[in-house]
Amino acid sequence: MAAHRAVPSAGTVRILTVALVCLLLTTALLTPALAASSGFERTAVDGDRTSAVQLQKTADPADAAIYTDVEDSIKSANGTIEVVLRLEEATIPADATEAEAERLLETHAAETQESLLEHVADTPGVDVESEFWLTNAVLLEIDADRIDLETLEILAAVDPVEAVHENFELSVPEEPTVDGTSSTAEMPVDGDEISGTTQLTTPGIAQLNAPAVWESYDTRGDGVRVAVLDTGVDADHPSIDLYTEDPSDPTYPGGWAEFDAAGERVEGSTPYDSGTHGTHVSGTVAGNAASGAQIGVAPDAELLHGLVLNETSGSFAQIIAGMEWALEEEADVISMSLGATGTHSPLIDPVQNAVDSGAVVVAAIGNDGEETSNSPGNVYEAISVGAVHTDGTVASFSGGETINRSDWTHEQASWPSSYVVPDVVAHGVAVFSAVPGGGYQPMPGTSMATPHVSGTVALMLSAEPDATAEEISTALYGTTWKPDGADADTMDTRYGHGIVDAKAATNALVDTREAIDTDSADGTTETESKTTAPYSQLFAAGVSVIVVFVAAVALVAARSVSRETER
Repeated sequence: MAAHRAVPSAGTVRILTVALVCLLLTTALLTPALAASSGFERTAVDGDRTSAVQLQKTADPADAAIYTDVEDSIKSANGTIEVVLRLEEATIPADATEAEAERLLETHAAETQESLLEHVADTPGVDVESEFWLTNAVLLEIDADRIDLETLEILAAVDPVEAVHENFELSVPEEPTVDGTSSTAEMPVDGDEISGTTQLTTPGIAQLNAPAVWESYDTRGDGVRVAVLDTGVDADHPSIDLYTEDPSDPTYPGGWAEFDAAGERVEGSTPYDSGTHGTHVSGTVAGNAASGAQIGVAPDAELLHGLVLNETSGSFAQIIAGMEWALEEEADVISMSLGATGTHSPLIDPVQNAVDSGAVVVAAIGNDGEETSNSPGNVYEAISVGAVHTDGTVASFSGGETINRSDWTHEQASWPSSYVVPDVVAHGVAVFSAVPGGGYQPMPGTSMATPHVSGTVALMLSAEPDATAEEISTALYGTTWKPDGADADTMDTRYGHGIVDAKAATNALVDTREAIDTDSADGTTETESKTTAPYSQLFAAGVSVIVVFVAAVALVAARSVSRETER
């Protein structure tokens, strides 16, 4: 008798169909949870700015944008010009540590730049000047007499190049003209009771309420490293001590670096100030009381200084090189009293990646008044700073505006549709601090307000070394104040959130960290309590359900087929 092949009954087919549909539905439901638990998604929320860090968006290399300034330069220039080729940025997992993020940026840049460097080597009239990892970029020198726009377009099409722009200039915000800037004025002082004695400070430090942090937390920035990127510093000034000045120290010159316009470190450079600006802002961050009054917000912080501005201005490459150096020196805070007016998309990635790598970026918003702002201060992840008088009124020159996401050439999908700058304000009119040659002088500007906030962040980190950039900004923004008559509940383009209160911000940060430590002691980490745990638990449960369900259906189907075969 010929063998008879069993055919599943209609009932069996229905069982298997139901099983397949259930499996697909369950998988679809779990997919978002799996994505979230993997740590590859970070988003920002409309409203007040935070220091949220996001993943970078990568564009099709074939769509690489050549900025108009480069096109115009290529068409009109004689001799050489410098252009920056930007390659796709590394995607940093949300759960990466700061050290892992920095290593990933470095390795990604090295690997992805290789093909471009090969093309450049085979292109006459084009030379590589510098390579960067903080943002994936290569600086090229182009002989405009030998290279036309078409040749540049060929280079721009090399995978994974995304954009081409000039090595544009950033500068110290133009010094405003306001009362109280005479170089012969006597330094005003305020007295604060510290450990039973009166400590004289500048009005800006008193306005910050910084002495209360010194007293309550027994710290003046100990253990925190602040990198000031500016015009240089007079390291022989009696009020300023760099991280190290001793040539016999094996880390020398760990507290100092100078960079040229191509972003290359100047070998053998020793500390000096190419102007006066850098010494002044450095003194406000971490200057001591050699003058008889305390001029620095965090005098015990470890001060580093990178010369990235020659007298008043520097190039994009200089600033990026300085930021890279600051991260390599393990700076906790990067303070930049510099910028370029308007929204400059090339500065977005460096700021975001610096924050990802563990630094808090603090930058001046600019001195061009209302409805203006500077980059990198107006980059969403930076802490932007405006200026106020000692009575708390906003200085007329202080910048501030509402930034629309669409204002940027390269929109960031995870940014809110609009946000307000500055984030905060601090004393920035007739600020007394150090100047080269051992003296002291008042200066106005958001440049002078910025180091007050950088020093405040140093105090906060000294009290809570494990705090994240987001925790710091949340505490900083949530504890500000405004004078009577100003709307304290609304973030506006003059005050931002308000005037910084170092003591209140440090208190808030300590409370936040204590709550996190309590959660950790209960067996729940900060990350788990906010994101990972619910999704990972849901995913594990879902997988278990699928396995059990499919096994049961398979058993039923097998029995059904067996019965049909027996028949």
